[in-house]
Amino acid sequence: MNSHATALVPIETWCYNSPRLMARGIPVDLGLLCEALLYYDSVFLHVTTQPQFAALLVWATRSGHFDQFLELVSSGAITMYDYSFHTAPIQKDGTYVLMNIQDPIQASYGTFPRRFLYHRDVEDAVPNVRRRKRMYAAFAGRVIEVKADDFGPAIENARLDNNDHRRNAIVVQAFVDELYKFQSLGRPPEVSASITTNQNDGRTNITWNINFQELARLAGPKLGFHLATPLTGGAVCNRLLWSAAERGCDLFLGAPMACLVGDKLYETVRTPARVGEIVVGLKQRVEFPDVRTLVHDGVLNLGDILEMRAKAGRFRTWLQSSADRDSDAMIAYHHEVAKESKLLGQTRKTAISLV
Repeated sequence: MNSHATALVPIETWCYNSPRLMARGIPVDLGLLCEALLYYDSVFLHVTTQPQFAALLVWATRSGHFDQFLELVSSGAITMYDYSFHTAPIQKDGTYVLMNIQDPIQASYGTFPRRFLYHRDVEDAVPNVRRRKRMYAAFAGRVIEVKADDFGPAIENARLDNNDHRRNAIVVQAFVDELYKFQSLGRPPEVSASITTNQNDGRTNITWNINFQELARLAGPKLGFHLATPLTGGAVCNRLLWSAAERGCDLFLGAPMACLVGDKLYETVRTPARVGEIVVGLKQRVEFPDVRTLVHDGVLNLGDILEMRAKAGRFRTWLQSSADRDSDAMIAYHHEVAKESKLLGQTRKTAISLV
């Protein structure tokens, strides 16, 4: 049974996770991690590349709280969740095929230190040898490595989704909606897709009512949107849901991935975690600090988040229990947490999606 005490938090920025940050050249959504640390006792933290991991370490160092960050890891508040493979569409003879790809090193267990901790980018991020030794010790036993063979059903389900015109339209619509929002382009167009199957070779062809080259231009070169990007988005959605089911945890996601996951849960007649509804409700009724934006703008650092986390234990317990308690009393308590942390009134809302 899911206790809602832990969430899987992917912080890589790309077209389907915090693209507004990626468009600014920011590789990881540190604000997403910070909010998750306030809402959950522990998080499974995912980054895709070594430079992203290095950016996380640089942020912790510059905040002056690198040792406290390592304590979050060694205590189990943060556990790295490593997809030791890549999910990507491969083009062959003009057709894209979804694949889980891994090399021999990725296929072996216990290779996270070799692939990440000892990588040049990470060593440059933590140049002090003594600090690196403490880092190695902190991450020992705090990494979950999952392999391509574990995600065969997830990739197969993503392939089936690719034959569903409704799902295809939703995947592209989610990106278009987010793109038009952060680029201030006005009302986004309504996306539709139609699918035909070649009776000779069984290949599927998708026809869109929207120009992908124009979308790529609007998104900009840093996002790198292309014809196969939505296919990757749908596949990563299935991969995340598979991980959450296997680990019995929540997902804490940026937009537009949260939209894809929400639709998939609805489609499978499953109910998103009640904790998500509670958090959204609190944001509407309380002057709730926009933690993510404040982190991105440099107003809050890791020390501020740790201070808030220390004061919000009862709030997390309440979210996890989802019991029929006095909501107004708990809202008042959360109000006091923000007030004590000197964050109340800096902003009134946040845009996190929680499922």
